[in-house]
Parts: sequence; C-alpha cells; structure tokens
Amino acid sequence: MTTRRNFMALAGSAGLSAGFGQTAWSQSTIDGWPSRAVRVISPTATGGPGQNFRLYADNLKNTFGQSFVLENMPGASGSIGCMTVARSEADGHTLLLASNSHIVLAPLVISGSPVNVKRDFDPIALMFTFPFLLVVNPDLGVKTLDEFVAYAKARPGQLNWGSPGVGTGGHLVTELLLKKTGIKGQHVPYPGTTQQLLAAAAGTLQFTFDTPGNSKGLRDSGKVLALAVTGDKRSNTAPEVPTFKELGYDGFDDLRVANGLLAPKGTSPKLIQAFNAEIVKMNSSGAVHDTLVGASYEPGVMSPQDYGAMIDRELEQWGAIVRETGVQIKS
Repeated sequence: MTTRRNFMALAGSAGLSAGFGQTAWSQSTIDGWPSRAVRVISPTATGGPGQNFRLYADNLKNTFGQSFVLENMPGASGSIGCMTVARSEADGHTLLLASNSHIVLAPLVISGSPVNVKRDFDPIALMFTFPFLLVVNPDLGVKTLDEFVAYAKARPGQLNWGSPGVGTGGHLVTELLLKKTGIKGQHVPYPGTTQQLLAAAAGTLQFTFDTPGNSKGLRDSGKVLALAVTGDKRSNTAPEVPTFKELGYDGFDDLRVANGLLAPKGTSPKLIQAFNAEIVKMNSSGAVHDTLVGASYEPGVMSPQDYGAMIDRELEQWGAIVRETGVQIKS
C-alpha cells in the first residue's frame, strides 16, 4: 500500500524511470516548440494532487528537450492562475494545470468570474481523476456517516467545514451534503487542499472533503477519520470506507475531481496532439501509471477532443448541482 511518504519517493523514481526508452518524439520540437522552458501554472497553493505533475516533468523534458516547470499561483478561487495562462501567448510555453474546480465549478458559482473555459482554453489532456473523501476530526466521537449527521444536526451552525476555495469541488460537494442532510455549518475556505486537511486534523475544522491519497497519512495516524467516499466504487487506498451510495445517500456517484492540462486558446493543434500523446503514453502503463493508481488516482487516457467533451458534460452536471444547492457568490 502506498503511503504519503513513500508516494513521494515513488514519484521521484517514476519521473526518472519514465524517461527511459522514449522514442516517439524524442528530443524533437513541434513547429519550433518548445524553444525555452515551459511554465505549467497550477492555480492553487503548493501541495495536494496538482503536485503529481512532477511525475511527468522529467519524461517531458527528455522527450521535448526543455524543462517543464510547475508554478503554483493561488488566489481568487483559481482565477488568478487561470487568467495568467489565458492572457499568455498561444505558443505552448505557458500552460494550465487545473482541476474542474478552477475551470468549471468556480465560474458557475462566482458571478462575474473572468474564467470561461470554452472561450479561453484549448484542452490538451486529462491527467487523472479521483473521488472526494469525507473526513472528520476524531474528537467528534462519531464512527459512521449517520452518527456524524445526527451529531451535526444536534449542533446547527456550530461546526466548521473547509474547502480549497469558494466554488471549488470541495465547496460544492459539501454544500450538496448539507442540502441533502439538513446539516448547517460554517464554511472556512483555504488556499489549498493540504491546508484544509491539516486544519481538520488540528480541530480548527470539524469536517471537510479531501482525497483518499492526500489524506492517507493523517488517516493512518488517526488524526482524521474517513466516513464516506464519492463515486460508484470504494477507493483502493481506503477500501474500508463505504461509498455514499452504499450508505443510502444518493447524488454522489458521479462526483469527482478531474485534473487536466490546457493551453491558451489558439494553440497549435499539432503541438496539442504531440503533448497529449506523451501524457496518454505515461498514463497507460509504466511507472507513472503505477504510481498514480497506487495512490488512488485514475490516470486519464483521453484525446484532446474527448477531454473537451468531458468538460462540456461537467458544465452540465455541476451546473445542475449549483442550481440544486442554490450556491451563488458575488465577485
């Protein structure tokens, strides 16, 4: 079983080993790209699932001959990082590594959001997906989801819950839980998933949604307790945790976080296709694939066109959840 500590060790070895034996685009450029280091901007704080890009970076350098540098740029529910990329030259040297929280959910929730994924970006590749995991501080004394719901309903408005920002997946999936159970609590947004998870372990938050992989270390040490997971199956890194569906709570089966790579609108399709081919190759088999799966991520193997179609479906799906929960934030 992959732990948080040895996951980072595996990540380093995966990044090195993935580069061997690559020949398809080896040390070549695509219409002159890349001619310098490529900035890959993640619109969230350091830590959390976005750091998995480092698994791919060494292999991409070996393939295309330039460094791919991950840069965290949090703020304004992801819009600062997203718009930095959107306003960049469409030459492939500034790319966006974003979750559906940043490119789908936040623009649906925040009125006046400057981000428009269809207008601003061309999809490159789906990197990976993963479910939401509901965790609580163990001092609550609850052991099951039903016990937690009863505990929270007996203390309306007294419990704090967190998210990695207004309009993110963690925000909306919690609002959906509140709507379906009648729980009332206080929302405390954080700049990233790691920060909110640590707050739950410290007792600043009483409950929050995180990911199976990111929370494993704190779960194993008893600092947080997992009660339920979204999706249609249990997580392989938390097989003891039932799905919401198993526990009789509908509406959580298709909810997941999706991290993908996007380029400014108008980027060369030839460049996008070459980049996509490398991501799909790494995600299909080998060290990167195995490391992701071992940490409860599902690697993406979609074409750019299929990833774009997935974004369209998520706009519809999460739009329905926004309407159901009534969440709307004025910018």
